[in-house]
Amino acid sequence: MSRHPRPRLRHLVATAAAAALALGAVVAAPAVPTAEALAPLPVFTEAGEITVDSQLTYNPTGEQIFPSVLHASEYFANPLGEWYLYYAPHENPGGISLMYADDLDGPWTEYTANPVVANVWQPHYSTYHVSSPDVIWNTQADKLFLYFHGGNDVTRIASSDDGITFDYEKIAVSNAMGGTGVTETSYARVFPHPDPASAYEYAMFYMDNVNNSRRIRVAESVDGLDWVVRPTPIVTGGSAEGANVSSANLWEWEGQLYVIYHATTKKILARTIDATLTTTGPAALLYSLPTAAPNGGALRVASPEIVSAEGKTYLFYERGDRLDATISHAVSDAYPSDQPFDVDVTATSSCANGVARVVASAHNESGRAVDIRLTTPFADRKFTGVANGATVSPTLSAGAASVAAGSVTASLFVRIDGVAKTATVTAPYAAITC
Repeated sequence: MSRHPRPRLRHLVATAAAAALALGAVVAAPAVPTAEALAPLPVFTEAGEITVDSQLTYNPTGEQIFPSVLHASEYFANPLGEWYLYYAPHENPGGISLMYADDLDGPWTEYTANPVVANVWQPHYSTYHVSSPDVIWNTQADKLFLYFHGGNDVTRIASSDDGITFDYEKIAVSNAMGGTGVTETSYARVFPHPDPASAYEYAMFYMDNVNNSRRIRVAESVDGLDWVVRPTPIVTGGSAEGANVSSANLWEWEGQLYVIYHATTKKILARTIDATLTTTGPAALLYSLPTAAPNGGALRVASPEIVSAEGKTYLFYERGDRLDATISHAVSDAYPSDQPFDVDVTATSSCANGVARVVASAHNESGRAVDIRLTTPFADRKFTGVANGATVSPTLSAGAASVAAGSVTASLFVRIDGVAKTATVTAPYAAITC
């Protein structure tokens, strides 16, 4: 179970609004704070390449782009690893690819049967390439949704129960949906809609191209399948960016939302953005590499994906010029102060003497002792004051020869400065008959 998967932004904003209403406050649309009110952004230190060309089996073009990270054990009972990393070549034929690891620091292992989605998928499409994968768990469908472009004029959707085998769904957004003159519709990132007042459950940033000017657009959806595109770009090129911007993502840091993206300047930038996704602040530098490229210019960094877990904050990105990029990562010791829990929960079903059981494991990396209760439909165990760095792994017996697929629920409790903090996380386990 993920300590910090992609943030459930709607829930966070809604909780704050509900608290304010309980105090008799009037809740307006969230405003972008002034620069003085913002917490410092993390300072990232380069940690190295993940997709090393010489080590990849599937590597048709010698370049890899657009990382998307999933905490696989949150959703799948028997994942290949704790974390999944999706990426793709861009040039023909592209191909959505997968790596997996038990730790965000690696080592990362290439899936043996890449690509998991190819540029020809009959009878649905046959195109010159597919690329820019982005994954999100769709709670309504109870499946993983994969968004990817192919060709450059359309972003598509596929779904999966295991993160490896996909079913084609439909086109999400296309040039025609963006308006007159649009020639590209690609590099999409999808996330829970952060506005609790919105009628939509999901939102999307994607890149369009009009007259060789690339901008960031916003689309919204009730179900993650059918999308409505807003008429006006949310980010366009400017003095901080140059002519083009692309590959935007939504990121929450210390209570503030940001749209993060890369630009012609070869840097990753951040702008504050409100929960309605309509108002942005000025561009600020989030990450760049001072190392000179072979041509004497700056080394390009692009397509940011940020994950806070295991007491650190990770930036996954593509490094290098177009058509020569690799997936790399950088790390910061900064960690969100509003996340009191960092507990990893897993569950495995097994047999002992003809009786089905579930071994639940909770590893605490919260920086403090935490009370943990692990519950299944047939048993539960409570552990008080689980120390930082400690693991509890009780065996929960079903008392029968079989158990249906289900989930372990971990109820977490800690008191910080006299204030009680609680959270609930889950981890799936598979059905078993002994």
